[in-house]
Amino acid sequence: MNKYHFIFDKTKKNKRLKNIFLKKYKNHPPHLCKIILVLGGDGFMLQTLKKYQKYNKIFYGINRGTFGFLMNKFKTYDIEKSILKAKLVSISPLEMLATNKTGKIHSNIAINEVSLLRQTRQAASLQIINGKRI
Repeated sequence: MNKYHFIFDKTKKNKRLKNIFLKKYKNHPPHLCKIILVLGGDGFMLQTLKKYQKYNKIFYGINRGTFGFLMNKFKTYDIEKSILKAKLVSISPLEMLATNKTGKIHSNIAINEVSLLRQTRQAASLQIINGKRI
């Protein structure tokens, strides 16, 4: 049996499901688990990917939001069965490096998009490098 770490979006929809899953499965710490299960919507999945990417784990999303383009449909309480049927998809997040006017470099990953907001009306110099994988 795989070790799981569950992350639930704080919605009323998830409250009952959280109780059921945590009675059936042990919730291991993220650094000790094999798979991180995310129950919520697409936005919650994107937040979780960004927050937990440092653990370099497999993520399995169960849609508990509205549309769920990134998530799997909730069909059963049997996580093992759902994961065995799932197809593994690998993503390579973008890395954003921004240098401010004092020369300080800010780094972050981008799963979905990168936005730059200027505090002044001065021009910004942008460079996009394609083809370098992390």
